[in-house]
Amino acid sequence: MRSDSDQPGGGANPKANLERHRRDIEALDRRILHLVCERLAVARQIGELKNQLGVPLRNFRVERQVLDRFEEASSFLGLEPLLGHDLALFLIQKAVEEQATLRDVQYAGDALDTLVMGGKGGMGRWIARFLAGQGHRVRILDPSAAKVPFPEASGITAARDADLVMVAVPMSSCADVLLELADVAPRGVIAEMCSLKSHLTPVLDRLRSDGLRIVSFHPMFGPDVRMLSDRTIVFCTDGHAEDIALVRGLFEETSARLVEMEVADHDRRMAAVLGLTHLANLVYARALSSSGLTAERLEEVAGVTFQKQIATTLEVVAENPYLYYEIQALNPDTPEIAESLRDSVDRWQRVIEGRDPVAFEDLMAECRDSLAGM
Repeated sequence: MRSDSDQPGGGANPKANLERHRRDIEALDRRILHLVCERLAVARQIGELKNQLGVPLRNFRVERQVLDRFEEASSFLGLEPLLGHDLALFLIQKAVEEQATLRDVQYAGDALDTLVMGGKGGMGRWIARFLAGQGHRVRILDPSAAKVPFPEASGITAARDADLVMVAVPMSSCADVLLELADVAPRGVIAEMCSLKSHLTPVLDRLRSDGLRIVSFHPMFGPDVRMLSDRTIVFCTDGHAEDIALVRGLFEETSARLVEMEVADHDRRMAAVLGLTHLANLVYARALSSSGLTAERLEEVAGVTFQKQIATTLEVVAENPYLYYEIQALNPDTPEIAESLRDSVDRWQRVIEGRDPVAFEDLMAECRDSLAGM
């Protein structure tokens, strides 16, 4: 006769067995996390060596080897190779984040006296932390009562002797702030970070002709970004080359992708990359909210494509509405890009109402071909 402990499952009390297995899982989770910590510590050491040797942050051949290794090990253990693939991708991404954090504070030049105007806003806080992390001396000028971990300047005259003045204010206020700075006549470089540039062109041209050293650049990310790997920073070429070089130099040793273009080209591209993207998602959100279907009913039958789209849409509608309004309202290319959105909806609708599957297929092929390579 077998005892209770000989029964299948290790005992006759399923509830006790369930709790025991849960404790086992908890202990395994802790072991996994300890191993992840060890792996990230080694990744940081590798990142330090990469910085010393001047080698690129990403080595896609090595990353491919890691993916293959995880997939093979998963198969050997009787697991789905996709599980190993996804786990490897996660660990690679975390390793890159650790190494990018080290690289993103690298700076080859001298420490600068910097003033961040609007330093209590989202991007103002980001650029202040970034500059301080590189060893620059940072002060903030912002009328907000919010607290920041940096010394605060008492007035705009603090800009006069700064090596670098970062202007991180709302786009509609930037021209006025630049004119105030002109009255102070800073000796250093003024760098404005607006998402659009054309609305500033008359002021920028005038102030540059008066001798101000103004650079226009655009970090293509929000203030919550943790690393600059795979992020883009755009520098407009309308300023003096040496001034652009100073601001660009802040990011030369980081993992960011740096590109240059003229102001008109910048805003034209932003009309598609920002304006159209935001507008399409806002239109999608409005269409869903007007459909009469509740979130619960939609979620109950949500497929993969819907889940991906709604995730992006929810991020868009949760953003700063005033910033998103300015991105639409201040770009001279918005009417054209909005009209293309209306035309595209009409074209698809005509094909659908015409019950023309061949035209539908052709239209999809046209879109697929035009977007190939993205």
